[in-house]
Amino acid sequence: MAVSAEQYAQQLANLLPPGAALAADPGSELAELLTRLGVFLAKAHTRAEHLLEEASPWHTLELLPDWEASLGLPDSCSVGTPTLDERRAALLAKLTDAGGARIARFVQIAAALGYPGASTQRFAAHTCELSCEAPLYSEDWRFSWQMNVPATANARESTCESGVEDPLRVWGSAQLSCILVRECPQPSTVLISYGA
Repeated sequence: MAVSAEQYAQQLANLLPPGAALAADPGSELAELLTRLGVFLAKAHTRAEHLLEEASPWHTLELLPDWEASLGLPDSCSVGTPTLDERRAALLAKLTDAGGARIARFVQIAAALGYPGASTQRFAAHTCELSCEAPLYSEDWRFSWQMNVPATANARESTCESGVEDPLRVWGSAQLSCILVRECPQPSTVLISYGA
């Protein structure tokens, strides 16, 4: 709730001791001093209210670099120059991410990076209890898993204007790969399959 400069000046005048010696009559030097102090206090009050808004990463603007520095952002997986909303989203993701090796968490990370509909797949060692059609994976594969990203996600086809040396199709995301490798549990290996 903002307090105006006039209200602060009136509060200061009310704090003066009674009597003619310190009367803040209109036009007097004392009244002018109280008016200027009121302007200063009103500005300080407004800045204090603004600081409360800056304390929240959802609304921060001036303290955004401080928030980012305290959370280690931008990190090695940051790509390009993010917008203000993307920077705030990165703050929120960092603050609210509980971590862990849950499948839902990695699917959520992929969706936040623009890959909705992603899924994960685990690899299990082949045993005699599996069917003959089951893939043959050794025990080494037990720490590997795969993120399946839909085919339409971030794929770019070559066009008539593409160069001779350009690939016919490009897909993938260095940022998604970096974040998944960084966030996956230590002994595991993540594979990313685009077009699954």
